[in-house]
Amino acid sequence: MNSIDQKEYQTFSKGLKYELLFRNLGKQVFSELKNNPPGSMTADSLDLLSKMEHHNTKVMNPVRRQFNVDSSIGCKDKIFAKTVTFSLKMMPYLGSRSLEGSAERFVNQLEEIQASSPSGFEEEMNYMVEHEKALYGYLVHLNKGELIQAHSVLKEFVLDYNIQ
Repeated sequence: MNSIDQKEYQTFSKGLKYELLFRNLGKQVFSELKNNPPGSMTADSLDLLSKMEHHNTKVMNPVRRQFNVDSSIGCKDKIFAKTVTFSLKMMPYLGSRSLEGSAERFVNQLEEIQASSPSGFEEEMNYMVEHEKALYGYLVHLNKGELIQAHSVLKEFVLDYNIQ
């Protein structure tokens, strides 16, 4: 691991834990909704979102391990995911609007985490931010009713990062 002081370590580790909370949320929500997509979401888009989340795990887990971030999905994570899934199923339009706002804020927060990153993790941090920008772009188009463009954002991201 790169040499950094304790404060930098704690700040970055805390950021990684925060990022992981939302990645675990995405993994659970997208996989649960895939079989019965709410509103204008499609199974194909949810499949791409699930693939993106699983790829994120592959990219980010080595960094998380180096900073002692537990990647397991806990009980609170599951409850949070059930709440989000329920709101998307019951109120798809409001739920996806809320997710759009959260994703927009999260992009900014991830850029702050990226800025606090020790050297040596540029590739992973860039992926982390670009991943969320793609999710945000998808939600923006989805909420405008631009379903083809929404799906294209995801498809392009999956192709750019060679996600299987």
